[in-house]
Amino acid sequence: MKDLCFTNLTTLRRMVEVENERQIKKWGVQDHEPFEWLGFATEELGETAQAIAEWQFRHGSREEVVEEAIQTATLMLKIAEMFMHRVELVYRD
Repeated sequence: MKDLCFTNLTTLRRMVEVENERQIKKWGVQDHEPFEWLGFATEELGETAQAIAEWQFRHGSREEVVEEAIQTATLMLKIAEMFMHRVELVYRD
């Protein structure tokens, strides 16, 4: 598979926003220690790996891979945002 260089960035961003809203609706706004967040993200990454294995070897769905990858990306972006806020970094497009 070839890197598409974020040619679908608008769609991906919206998918992350929807996933973020889903997570907040399900769990509320969370407050955890960094290693707890890392544990949640690692668990999601493991689910992404499982979805890829299912797709690769057992005719699993591409949609499941995308769903798990978006969940992982959402958590990783939350971690980045929390650390950006904590050290008062400002990034501009």
